[in-house]
Amino acid sequence: MKPVKHSVYYAVLLLLPALGCSSVRMVRPLEKGQSAVTVSIGGPVTNVAGNNIPLPMLSAGYNYGICAKLDIEGGLNLTSTLFGLFHLDAGVNWRPLRPEKALPGITLSPKLFAITNFKAGGHRLYPTLTPTLYWDVNRHYVYTGIENWFEPHSERSDGNDQKHHWLIAPYIGYGYAWKKWNFQIEGRGYTPNLKNTSRAVKNIGFGEYGILGFFIGVGRTIGGGK
Repeated sequence: MKPVKHSVYYAVLLLLPALGCSSVRMVRPLEKGQSAVTVSIGGPVTNVAGNNIPLPMLSAGYNYGICAKLDIEGGLNLTSTLFGLFHLDAGVNWRPLRPEKALPGITLSPKLFAITNFKAGGHRLYPTLTPTLYWDVNRHYVYTGIENWFEPHSERSDGNDQKHHWLIAPYIGYGYAWKKWNFQIEGRGYTPNLKNTSRAVKNIGFGEYGILGFFIGVGRTIGGGK
């Protein structure tokens, strides 16, 4: 396989605001005063040199437990900084319901994404709201949800007109918790209701719609009794 060209990375990174591309984060609740550090790699499946691969974008996140139902969260896309894009997000995870037997737990995650283009200049803010359902059985847990990305700008980051101001990205994942470590895999479908034929790069989706994405992640909790 030929090496991935920088232009492919840059084109995809410019489309991050249109994709709502966040990293894999903590699903299980934290205790009060407990912290968690997460690292994930993955991204949209893109045709590069004739091969369909998830672009290996690296992201890091940090969570801190305020109480049993609430933690604060921040994250940084490390790969984008290599191309002059500072992609930072911050928000909270509110868990009004814990899982009980067959009933899932519920997490509501409002966040704000801040993106700065150091090369071209300019700053943008994007609010998101993500409801998640999760089932926790012993050390295994599965989860699913829909990230809702709200585009307040009339022009996209690639210079084209923004015709869609509510973008969705449903996802499903599996995790395994071992002592203070968490391991996750996640599949995501970016904008499955929109055609992908006009993208700047050749992404792989559901036929002519949406873009597939895959991630793997690892996290470690710090403090607490678990």
